[in-house]
Amino acid sequence: MKNQLSIPEHFPNTKIEPLIITSPITNDYNCIAWAFGCSNLWFWPDSEGLYFWPKEIPRECTKEAFIKLYELIGYEVCFDESFEEGKEKVVIYLNSNEEPTHAAKQIDNNFWSSKLGPHNDVSHSLFALEDGVYGNARIFMKRDRKS
Repeated sequence: MKNQLSIPEHFPNTKIEPLIITSPITNDYNCIAWAFGCSNLWFWPDSEGLYFWPKEIPRECTKEAFIKLYELIGYEVCFDESFEEGKEKVVIYLNSNEEPTHAAKQIDNNFWSSKLGPHNDVSHSLFALEDGVYGNARIFMKRDRKS
């Protein structure tokens, strides 16, 4: 079946901490856009220019470019994932080559919200998505919560 996602195969830690599906499948946006606060564009710094990427940020798949992306909307790098009242946090996942693969936004002390590529939005712990196709949660960023 097209767009079929094998959750346990791609994210083995979900056998311990499952994902909670929170939306229907859509190709309208991806995880990078979702963490950015956009649900109508697919964000990616592809060299062909097929996807949206801000002109002021180098169109390269580097952690520095992804940090600059979230800095555009007021995020700054922080030390960890701990929940802070009055703050919004995002996390950037990196693969073993230190390349960005995924982003999620914090919901509360225990859960994060992600878009799984062309699949569903999900709620999850950081652990649930680690050690799978996205690599691991490595860069945490925060900003003041918008009212």
